[in-house]
Amino acid sequence: MNKFFETLSGYTYGKTLGLGVLLGAIFYFTLYDDGSQVEAQIASVQQQVQEQEAKKKDTDATLKQVNEMREKLGRLSQQYQEISRRLPTVLFSIDINKAIDAFARGANVNVKMKRPGENIKREVVEEVPVDITLEGTYAQLAQFVSLVSSSERLARVKNITISEEQGADPNKKLKFDGQVVGYKLAPEKEKTETKQ
Repeated sequence: MNKFFETLSGYTYGKTLGLGVLLGAIFYFTLYDDGSQVEAQIASVQQQVQEQEAKKKDTDATLKQVNEMREKLGRLSQQYQEISRRLPTVLFSIDINKAIDAFARGANVNVKMKRPGENIKREVVEEVPVDITLEGTYAQLAQFVSLVSSSERLARVKNITISEEQGADPNKKLKFDGQVVGYKLAPEKEKTETKQ
């Protein structure tokens, strides 16, 4: 190493400057790193971080939807259990006729006609309708509808028509035509399996 410095000390300023420029050029073109590789790596890492953050946001949104769906499913399950508790699996129009008579007594209305309708099958429930004609005051008819609507077993009144009786007396009796519909759980559809 001392020999190198002795040789170097014997050079003139011009030779030393030329040698320095030559060594500097060799270093610059072979070993020098101006930071572009590091900047490229930083940019690549930043892009990966952004991609991962986008994936995280998507995952968070998906997890939020999953949690919302679980909550909704839980509420629907509770509602279905409540409905299935209140819905019988067997319900005939005669059962509804008995209930109509009880509601009519409770509301103090006169039952003029009861006629069973044809059952209507839905996906979860089956409707058991009974056409009715009642007679009573407006308050009595409203009480009848209230009793039907608040019954333990799910039932409702629909297709209501209220008219004034011809030759109305001073008591203002009204004629009520409508339908009391009881609900029961629809029978489960049988699953058919095909054998191969």
